Amino acid sequence: MARLAPKTDVLRALFARSGNQCAFPGCTQPLINDKNKFIAQVCHIEAASEDGERYNPEGNDEYRRSYDNLLILCYPHHIETNDVDEYLAERLLKIKREHEQLFLKSDFKLDEAELNKLSYEMEKYWSDIDRLNKLDHIFADSGLAVDVKGDSSFFDVIASTYDAVNGIEKILESFHKSDESLKADFEALLVRKGISPELFHDIPYYEHPFENRNWESHNLGTPNWLQRLRIDLVHIEVKYLEEYLKTHSDDLQAKASFEKAKEALKEYAKTAMHVD
Repeated sequence: MARLAPKTDVLRALFARSGNQCAFPGCTQPLINDKNKFIAQVCHIEAASEDGERYNPEGNDEYRRSYDNLLILCYPHHIETNDVDEYLAERLLKIKREHEQLFLKSDFKLDEAELNKLSYEMEKYWSDIDRLNKLDHIFADSGLAVDVKGDSSFFDVIASTYDAVNGIEKILESFHKSDESLKADFEALLVRKGISPELFHDIPYYEHPFENRNWESHNLGTPNWLQRLRIDLVHIEVKYLEEYLKTHSDDLQAKASFEKAKEALKEYAKTAMHVD
């Protein structure tokens, strides 16, 4: 089962009892800065995924995203508590309880009106997407309906997008090969009709409609636009995962994808150039 995001009411309770401070003993690092930006991390005591810190195979996904299994730490202290030998689950639970005891009467509240609205609207939206695609599609009985999955993860969607770019590239390559053989195909057709291709040899190549057909599109436009698309996709990955990992920092798949995407974008930044 895919890891589950914390529910809105759980996040509300965590922030209400946080005092807007990192839960690590003695740390006063704020969770929300003066620009109303979340600058800390919602952390799991028992990891949400199998390879994460303190993962409990006897647990379940609902508990893993529950209030009792979450606390909010600044980034340095979250990294520190990844030391599972020093920070057992019991110790983190104690840290959580003692911190929250300090702020039981705190009036700190997260401005969540838009968050609640968005959460409700998007839950309904994805449900509508699944229903429209699987049940109400106007070509549902034809077997030709394109899948649009409301439950696809970011990683599913980005992988599908890269596959689509590769598919487009293959189609464009086939067009290129077809255009390259156009002159030879034309001359073969002339021979079949008993016409000598030499009749056309006095036409300059730049006036011949079958010579280097669409050369600029194939050799300049296509590679430049495909490269632009691939750079933008990697850029989107880095931007998204940068924000995602602020609240899902024990997601090892996301961490690995983040590092890979960062390196790819650095390489593009250093070496990418237009074909001209």
